[in-house]
Amino acid sequence: MIEFPEAATIALQMSTALQGKQIKSAIRGNAPHRFAFYTRQPEEYATILRDKKVGESVANGSMIVTSIEPGHVLVLGEGGERILFHRNDKALPQKHQLLLHFTDDTYLTVTVQGWGSLRLLEQSEAATHPVVGKTGVSPLDKAFTLEYFRSLFEKLAEQDPRSIKFFIISDPGIWGVGNGYLQDVLFRAGVHPKRRSIDVSHEEKTKLHRAIGETLKRAVELGGRDTEHDLFNKAGRYQRILNSKKAGKPCPVCGTPIEKIQYLGGTSYFCPRCQT
Repeated sequence: MIEFPEAATIALQMSTALQGKQIKSAIRGNAPHRFAFYTRQPEEYATILRDKKVGESVANGSMIVTSIEPGHVLVLGEGGERILFHRNDKALPQKHQLLLHFTDDTYLTVTVQGWGSLRLLEQSEAATHPVVGKTGVSPLDKAFTLEYFRSLFEKLAEQDPRSIKFFIISDPGIWGVGNGYLQDVLFRAGVHPKRRSIDVSHEEKTKLHRAIGETLKRAVELGGRDTEHDLFNKAGRYQRILNSKKAGKPCPVCGTPIEKIQYLGGTSYFCPRCQT
């Protein structure tokens, strides 16, 4: 699943490899997919994208927003999309949810794994779109200060039952952070995923803020997780502290077996001794 480090990596690569290329043709979804989300019919993608030029790509949380000039934006990410650049047609996937053929006979393909979105919008639509129009403070931005992070807790009701996992990945949410990086953030901060957000101490908020910054900064430097792939189909080099392979194995700090639970629609891994 694409989260902020993967979005940042792919967006930079798309700006370098694709900016200025002219689109010769576009195919929206040569294979049906129940959980591929579009904004227009196939013929509209083909008509609108034909002869357009690719502009800059930027990461917006876990989304990749690409300018399609003139007048449109293509928004990828947030899900399990495999976004690949091809220098020729020899290795194009048989099934894809988007294929862009450029005039220099290079290609971009997007294949949805699990679920994902491929939204084509007018620039004027993007700002007010219920998903694309959402913005937040990037966890690697200077504005993501400790004071800002602590202020998010001030919005919680006195007896709010929601956990710190929900707080980080859902509401209010840390922009671009999902379940993939959450495990390492909570481990580094020593906080259990089921811990009520209102019970997180002043010191733990400081540890969480530091853990978010350290985890995502390192992941961006390494091109994302080693289970995800970049624009050139190269796996990232960030190896998670906690993942499915670590369940039952000794904690790297104290040696206690790592536990696994199903919680809030996903799997959580934690050390029962280090994470209170």
